[in-house]
Amino acid sequence: MSSSDSSAPRGEEIIAPIRVRRAPAGDPPSAGRKPRRVGVGAALVLLAALAAGGLWWIGHLSRHPVATPAAAPPAGAPVPLASPPPEAPAAAPAPRSASSPPMDAAASAGPGAPPEAGPSATALRERLASAERRAAAGELSAARSDFQEALRLDPQSPEARDGLEQVKARLRTEEFRRWMAEGFRALDAGDPDQAKARFIKAKALRPEAPEVAEALAQAEGRLRTARIEAVRARALAAEQREEWAAALAAYDEALALEPALRFAQQGRERTAAMVTLERRIAFFATQPARLDSDAQLAKAVDLLQEIQAAPPESPRLRAAAQDLAALVKAAQTPVRVTIESDRLTEISVYRVGRLGRFAARDLSLRPGTYTVVGSRDGYRDERLDLVVRPGAEPVRVSIYCKVKVDDFVKNS
Repeated sequence: MSSSDSSAPRGEEIIAPIRVRRAPAGDPPSAGRKPRRVGVGAALVLLAALAAGGLWWIGHLSRHPVATPAAAPPAGAPVPLASPPPEAPAAAPAPRSASSPPMDAAASAGPGAPPEAGPSATALRERLASAERRAAAGELSAARSDFQEALRLDPQSPEARDGLEQVKARLRTEEFRRWMAEGFRALDAGDPDQAKARFIKAKALRPEAPEVAEALAQAEGRLRTARIEAVRARALAAEQREEWAAALAAYDEALALEPALRFAQQGRERTAAMVTLERRIAFFATQPARLDSDAQLAKAVDLLQEIQAAPPESPRLRAAAQDLAALVKAAQTPVRVTIESDRLTEISVYRVGRLGRFAARDLSLRPGTYTVVGSRDGYRDERLDLVVRPGAEPVRVSIYCKVKVDDFVKNS
């Protein structure tokens, strides 16, 4: 064996011993020469095969060295984990021509190989981890943004979709609690309008929540009470100013909010009587000429008697009643009226009667408007409107017929 075979593995033989059978004595030399040549050739072929096998084995060991067994650890010592065998270097991929179709990562890795994590998968994992971390820390708005970004990276990701829904639910819960808390703070501060607005926002998030319905009922009750108190104050202020129509409208508003309000019922009854009395007095006070009518004068007298029997609490209405009494007294006081004529004309006064023929006649007429008519046979009638004003000085008028009928016809 040559020196180049010294690298063969220890304990293994490369060349096996060859037995050479000798020919028995007495055989002729020419007869054993041919078999000997054949045996030598076979031995050379065998040696060549063995040498080739040794070279192959040496190359194999150089590529895959055999790990020497580690010494046994002492008793009680932890057994170290065996490290995985080193991977063989991946063969370089064969170059592709420009016309060959592209292969995806799974196909290029070969059958059975796990897909490698690309940049988008890494970004997805990082975004999901950040979202979970922020959600656990209570940073819900930031967690929602992370989950939304994860869904953008992978719209089919169940982790991102479920996480986003959970964060949104938590955000809605927090917003609901915030609106409720602000509503109750507004109630405590005496601002039911603001409280109602906050509770309505909470109801939009949880329409069926019983606590929202209860809170809204409280706010509505506070609002109704506040409105009633405001209306009551307005009504009392109007009564103090003796603005009876405004006070009556305020009490009606209070009864519309709560029909059983005792103060509103009593106030309405009181102010309604004042409004009616005020209107009755104003009917005559604003147009005194109405007292010229005997019927209207009688109504005014009846009204004054009612006021005298039950004087109103309102100083202003009592003063108005006194003014009306003065008007009635003036309407009842006659005024001296003198009518002059020619003793030939028949004089009549509407609302008084026929006075006949005379040169002058004195009448006592109550203030008002009267029509004086003079008539005479063969003459055109004369008509005069006489206005008698209350408290006026004596009045003197003259009337007689002076235009003949024939002259009147000719002139017409």
